Amino acid sequence: MADPFALARHKLTGVCPPARGVVIGELVRTHPAPVWLVIAEELKTAEQLAEDIALFHEASGADRPLEALVMPESMPDSRDMREAFAASADRLTVLSRLRAMRSLSGPDVGRVPSPAIDSSDSGVRAPRLQQPANTGITTLVVATTPAALLQSVPALEAFATRELELKPGQHQPFQALLEKLRELDYDSEVVCEAPGHYAIRGGIIDVYPITANQPYRLDFFGDDIEEIRAFDPVTQRSGEEVASITISATPRLRLDPSKTGIADYLTPLTHLVFVEPASLDEEFSSLAREVEDSLSPLLTKCAAAFGVSDLDEASALFETPQTDTTWDTESLVHHRNYPEDSLVAQERLQVEEDARQRFLHQVARWKKDGYEITFVVSKEGEEQRAREILDADTKLKTLKPRFLRGTLNEGFRLTRRSDLSKNPVEGGCPHPPQRPERGEGTAPPFNSPASHSPLASRPSPKTGSTGLIVVTETELFGRQRQRRPLGNRRALAQRAQIDQLLDFSELVEGDFIVHLQHGIALYRGLTKVEYAGGVREVISLEFDDKVTLHVPLQESHLISRYVGLSKTRPQLGRIGSGRWEKARQAAERATIDLAAELLRIHAMREAQPGHAYPPDTTWQKEFEASFPYTETRDQLRAIEEAKADLEKPRPMDRLVCGDVGFGKTEVAIRAAFKAVQGGRQVAILVPTTVLAQQHLNTFRERMAGYPIAVEMVSRFRTKAEQKVILAATAAGQVDILVGTHRLLQADVKFKELGLVVIDEEQRFGVKHKEIFKAMRATVDVLSMSATPIPRTLYMALTGARDMSVIETAPTNRHPIQTIVKTYDEKSWSTPCGTRSAEAVRCFTCTIACKRSISSRRDCASYYRICRLELVTVKWTTANSST
Repeated sequence: MADPFALARHKLTGVCPPARGVVIGELVRTHPAPVWLVIAEELKTAEQLAEDIALFHEASGADRPLEALVMPESMPDSRDMREAFAASADRLTVLSRLRAMRSLSGPDVGRVPSPAIDSSDSGVRAPRLQQPANTGITTLVVATTPAALLQSVPALEAFATRELELKPGQHQPFQALLEKLRELDYDSEVVCEAPGHYAIRGGIIDVYPITANQPYRLDFFGDDIEEIRAFDPVTQRSGEEVASITISATPRLRLDPSKTGIADYLTPLTHLVFVEPASLDEEFSSLAREVEDSLSPLLTKCAAAFGVSDLDEASALFETPQTDTTWDTESLVHHRNYPEDSLVAQERLQVEEDARQRFLHQVARWKKDGYEITFVVSKEGEEQRAREILDADTKLKTLKPRFLRGTLNEGFRLTRRSDLSKNPVEGGCPHPPQRPERGEGTAPPFNSPASHSPLASRPSPKTGSTGLIVVTETELFGRQRQRRPLGNRRALAQRAQIDQLLDFSELVEGDFIVHLQHGIALYRGLTKVEYAGGVREVISLEFDDKVTLHVPLQESHLISRYVGLSKTRPQLGRIGSGRWEKARQAAERATIDLAAELLRIHAMREAQPGHAYPPDTTWQKEFEASFPYTETRDQLRAIEEAKADLEKPRPMDRLVCGDVGFGKTEVAIRAAFKAVQGGRQVAILVPTTVLAQQHLNTFRERMAGYPIAVEMVSRFRTKAEQKVILAATAAGQVDILVGTHRLLQADVKFKELGLVVIDEEQRFGVKHKEIFKAMRATVDVLSMSATPIPRTLYMALTGARDMSVIETAPTNRHPIQTIVKTYDEKSWSTPCGTRSAEAVRCFTCTIACKRSISSRRDCASYYRICRLELVTVKWTTANSST
């Protein structure tokens, strides 16, 4: 590693991974500096640290506000990939803020407009880059990785010339601003909805800076900016007024690179934090081969460096540090037990309850020993449930922890060391994070007169605090939830998924279509035919015996797309014969039979009253409030419709239709929770074993902390395990049973089945649907599908079945991207390698020759790869944990 020269170095060991956020947050608070660079080995770790540092800094009650940003590594093909454009925009956001900090000098270094803070549902501060009128001293924390830190950045002078600052009252010619936006490579759109867009409406310019989290509306009076307001890209309604905005060039505009990298953007007072410096040594060494001596300019520009690690491992940068401190921290994973996978039903619930009580009693003993207790939960519903658990045990009522909103996935214990002096970098312990709140468990903030110095190395003479215990949802509820960092969440407009009419431009020659009068034919394209009056454009259809029929465009309403329910090639219609008419008559008779069957089933449903569930209980409200994401409007409507059906005295038969990732599963989860609260059992029927395992994990994770037994029967269970689970189900000890077609077998008995959830109903066969018909007459049925078959959809549209449609995608949902190209090692490793730490999954498929193989069914079942005849399939996962 490069020589750090006169860089002040401080080494801190004994900091376990869960405690990194609070320790670095204390360093930031006690060592004022305008800029902190936190370097972690992986981007996911950097994103989590940014959230944790902001969380604990806010909780500390520090006077100096903090803005936490993440600088990812830029990716190639930014013109084609949405994620690549967003990553480049995030980098430019960091550079813009660093340049603003660098431009300030003298005693007021770091004095910049204070960011307006949005409180998200998770409690993490989401900095808004365009500030209101208030000012204050701000600390900028940038979390990044070695690769992102050493990657090329635009030269400071070139970047400065491509930034435009606008304020109310500023004289700015209207047309000149439009020309400047075009120079910065912004796209003119009818409606401004995404970063890099602008729109003109009379004397108003809407612009979405790439370095902002929301668009802004500039109201002109002549050539003067009268006011600037933020607005919602979805509703297009104006919001609060802002004092200024900065518009930077888009990533597509190539600027001259800086010779010394990001060092040019830093102030001389910048502090560095190396997370696990021994591991970073190897990363920097490998990058040094590509970028010669790239770390020296950075080290010479900074004032101090802190090495934070768990174990005391050798590091080149911290070989001879000025201070070497050992902190006393440990993860709570060693103090919390979890049920074994072999346990099922009520036995599993009892073991989990006993483990939770033992852990909480241990926390109570720590409190008696002088530790201060803090519970970190993500939602208000989680806090309410935690308080209920504590109030239910007389030994825990005196615990009275402080609650903090956050997304930590693992708790920790931090003990003050009594053998060290009160050096700010030594093993002190902060007081627990606090937030203003009414009721029990509140306490003064860190900097209040009632609290001792957060980094006191000895027990506080005023509070006698021995240390800090931070408990998360993982320890409270036994929930193994995958943490998804919020990152830089930009407000984007979501488009509803609306089906379109038949578009002949989407048809490919040779596709099957249906003519209303003559039957099935092959589409042969749009052609021109000469006739006595001139030339007419027609639709050419090929029927049996190579007979071609030219249909005038004005008769295109007679043509529809062919939708087959099987993979067999359909028989073409023959013009002049009665083949199509016979097929239509047979279909009409089948339709009449189907209508009679539906009428019989609905008559049974109306004549035989179902179970009416009671209104939402307190647990139901708490459970719904614990949802870690924000529901869309369509999703909330589907949830309310499903719950309203459950409260009616007739069996429910509702179809929830929505694209993949639109939130159908959450509708089923809340309906299942309501059914269990009403004293009934729930069956979750899915078509594949992998999907059954996913639903088992999801239902258990969401319902952790409640006495609800969730089990599964599929090929992933042995016969002995299935026998035990089915016996428990028949005895009423299993509340929710997830399974494949195994649930439809005769030996599966429920004590009191109330709700059946059918996921991807279109993938079940005719025999299974006969069983579903009987179910709908006696129990509530909730079906979910992204692509319902025509008959199911028709039944829902005609009112034979109730239907809820989820058309709006969740905020910041990443669409699936499919790239078809010849295999190349570089093209494969680049997109997947750069995203390997971001919970994404990449697959490659190598086709050797065109013939069927036995593994085709597995491909279709597990990875949704259909209609491909493969011989060799090479699946490579970028992140094995996903």
